[in-house]
Amino acid sequence: MKLKIGIAGISGRIGQRIVEIINSNDNLEVSCGLVSAYSKYKNDDFPVSNKCQKSDVWIDFSTPDAFEIVLKHCIESKTPLVSGTTGLSKKHFKEIENAAQTIPVLWASNFAISVNLIQNLLSKYTQLRDSDVTITETHHIHKTDKPSGTAISLARSIKPHGILKSVKEDEFLLEDVKIKSIRDKEIAGIHQIELENKSEIIKISHSAKTPKIFAQGALNVTKWLLNKEHGIYTMNEYIDSLS
Repeated sequence: MKLKIGIAGISGRIGQRIVEIINSNDNLEVSCGLVSAYSKYKNDDFPVSNKCQKSDVWIDFSTPDAFEIVLKHCIESKTPLVSGTTGLSKKHFKEIENAAQTIPVLWASNFAISVNLIQNLLSKYTQLRDSDVTITETHHIHKTDKPSGTAISLARSIKPHGILKSVKEDEFLLEDVKIKSIRDKEIAGIHQIELENKSEIIKISHSAKTPKIFAQGALNVTKWLLNKEHGIYTMNEYIDSLS
């Protein structure tokens, strides 16, 4: 029996890559796609609507407003949810905590294993060496939220309780971690981190060659989450399960 997957934000860059991967896998099937009421996206292979339909699991790469619709549906239908939607507020993360009382939920700003390993490295290194940190993120011109969710997560791996503040239109501070945002062409995603202290300068760079890396990562996590009990799960737990 095929795993039936609902996709929120199906017309977007990641959503379309998820569809491509599912279509190439005999064990997976797109059950439905969630789009806005104003979307012109259509697909003859599965229903597309501004309402959720029953699925075995939902993958969400949409907007904060659409995220609320998906989360409500998943709670009501007791369906696992994997979300990579960025720009969520404190209220949304509180709603994730509440949802985890009844369903398994995994939210991540980035589904590339490499990026999550970089977060772990930053956390451990900056505990050992006090450093000045600058994060520069570059994405395609269609990405509206600044800074990227990944940049915020990288900064929070260093300053877990830091509050994000805007300094200029494209410059931010999370406590004393500097973040710069660039929007250029059709770039899938580049994150560059520079750490400097009295002893050394360390530069780390991650460049996504294609958005497919995030789509495949989300699908891998989805299959892992499927049979879990209710609760909040993380990319670190998924990565640990691979070893």
